[in-house]
Amino acid sequence: MGAIHLGLGLPCQAERHDVLQPADEYRHTVVATMSDAHVMNENSNTVLETSDAALAVWLEMWNGDVDIARRICSEDFRIHFLISEQDGSNPGDDVLGAESFARYLGRYRQLHPDVVFVEIERAVDGAHGRMLWNVRDGELAAGGIDVFDFTDDGLISEVWSTTGTRTHPA
Repeated sequence: MGAIHLGLGLPCQAERHDVLQPADEYRHTVVATMSDAHVMNENSNTVLETSDAALAVWLEMWNGDVDIARRICSEDFRIHFLISEQDGSNPGDDVLGAESFARYLGRYRQLHPDVVFVEIERAVDGAHGRMLWNVRDGELAAGGIDVFDFTDDGLISEVWSTTGTRTHPA
């Protein structure tokens, strides 16, 4: 079989039915009927609402209400910052879990009490989300973007965060 392109320029092997294992070979098999569809949709909508609610308070948390981290982040939460410190370390490397992140945010606010984050736009699509934001510290301003992964129950499990050199248009 030939390669199929998934719109990202990455080829993948076309499905080959002759190499698929029978369903009973899989460890878990889930069969959903049409009568289950409303339950699945309700669960998906609840997770989507929970994920969006987490993003709705994400910048409120960065602006000083660090206790929010304990409510919206998973126990195995991780954050990755694009920019490292001058010594090559990355402040996100030491953050593991909601409690650890709340402590990190408390230290951040002590060092940067006048920094204000403002949401520009956010979106949630299933297990992933993104947020565009602007930040101001006195006369200095920049824009940034955070990309999120969510747990099955809508908590934030992982974030990739970067700050640019100019603000996003509001």
